[in-house]
Amino acid sequence: MIISFPARSICCAASHFTAPAPATKRLFIANGATTASIKSSPGAGMKSGARLPLLLLLNHVIAVAGVLIWVMLSGPETPPLVVAVPAEKKAHEKQASNSDTAAGKQQPLPSKIEPPPSASAPEAEPQTELRKKSAAQTADKTPTAPEKPVAEEAKKDPTAPSATTPPPDKLEPGENSQKTAQKTAPKSIDKRRARPDLPIVSKALPRAVSDDPLPPVPDTGLVQMTAIGPLPRVGEDGRRPVDVYAKSFDRSQKRPRIGIVVTGLGLSDAATESAIQGLAGGVTLAFAAYSSKLNEWIRLARAGGHEVLINIPMEPLNYPAYNPGPQTLLTSLNANSNLDRLFWALSRATGYVGVVDFLGSRFTVSRTHMVPVLKALKQRGLMYLDSGSTSLSIAPAVARQIGMSFAASALTLDERASRKDIDQKFGELEKRARLEKQAIGIASPYPVTLERIANWTHQLRARGFVLAPVSALTSNTATAKKP
Repeated sequence: MIISFPARSICCAASHFTAPAPATKRLFIANGATTASIKSSPGAGMKSGARLPLLLLLNHVIAVAGVLIWVMLSGPETPPLVVAVPAEKKAHEKQASNSDTAAGKQQPLPSKIEPPPSASAPEAEPQTELRKKSAAQTADKTPTAPEKPVAEEAKKDPTAPSATTPPPDKLEPGENSQKTAQKTAPKSIDKRRARPDLPIVSKALPRAVSDDPLPPVPDTGLVQMTAIGPLPRVGEDGRRPVDVYAKSFDRSQKRPRIGIVVTGLGLSDAATESAIQGLAGGVTLAFAAYSSKLNEWIRLARAGGHEVLINIPMEPLNYPAYNPGPQTLLTSLNANSNLDRLFWALSRATGYVGVVDFLGSRFTVSRTHMVPVLKALKQRGLMYLDSGSTSLSIAPAVARQIGMSFAASALTLDERASRKDIDQKFGELEKRARLEKQAIGIASPYPVTLERIANWTHQLRARGFVLAPVSALTSNTATAKKP
């Protein structure tokens, strides 16, 4: 018997079997996979007869399985999705790689559960138009350099105006700060401009003493108008600026008095505002004569309950390597030239009780140069505070000789601007106050300094001390004669 299929043939042949005679029966499979030979003996006819149908059935099963395998291998590929994923993924990755090489861009790989893209889908054209549209939108949205913000950024207040800057009291508020005649402080320090600075002193910290506002200034009877600006003077009735502009203080208190003076204000808006708003009113504030907003800062400081001094730049030992500015009082100048510079600083504003030297470690040791300066200050009813820039200063001796209102700083609080060092200096200041009944500490407006001063003054009363303005710590209060 022979069975034929479309591409292959499986042939089975068997010889006629007779029971009595010995016979041999052979089974052939055309593809050569199996050759079976069955021999029968005369006594085994019945066994061979029973075995033959089983062998034929097995051959049929093998043949059918072979046909199915052939159909699966030779027919069109319709594998399940899971089986086809690796082949599809590799083909798609290869296609994406070829596209990236041509376009120079990395394309995302498809998910394995997504069917392969159709060959007829036009992908290149929409992608090209999308890129063109995106590029056009990007070009339209690209901002050009704005001219106005750049101009406004350049219009910042200089920290050291020249000596020819007109008096701040003649300036108009609210104008552009680039123009010299329009530099003023904000009307209210609560309405400050947005700035990146973090708050230096917390406003939530309760103040240690009363912060009642000081009276408005100037008192017209204490002002002498000159070509360079208003100068302080002793009034016709003998009133002095050191008395009229001073912060009130109960001198009957028996506790040791401590005065704190923060110098160098008016050059940094952030530091100045923080000192005015965050420090107790008993802290005296000293402003640089170079401040372009000096009159306005003094007005705001007095409104916050602070007594005010003016920093007078004086020659330090390392001058000119360290130059306090163009209006510095120098030992190389004669008395008249130094007085002209002194009067320039005094004419910048009104409402202060006196002055404090800025640096001055060389100038304050020269008796020849200090005597005319101190006499001029006395004649105008002002006090002088020695900053303690040098222990060789002759200012205390000269002040006692001429009988002017005078005070001296015991120490500098922030020679090292760290919390530990500043707190240690406060301890030394307290010891000095216990021994001498009063002491003055001077400091710069560093953020950490202002924070420690605010914290210390809050605890001062509980520690047995009283915070006093610098005018309450002067060594002589005799009334001066008018110039």
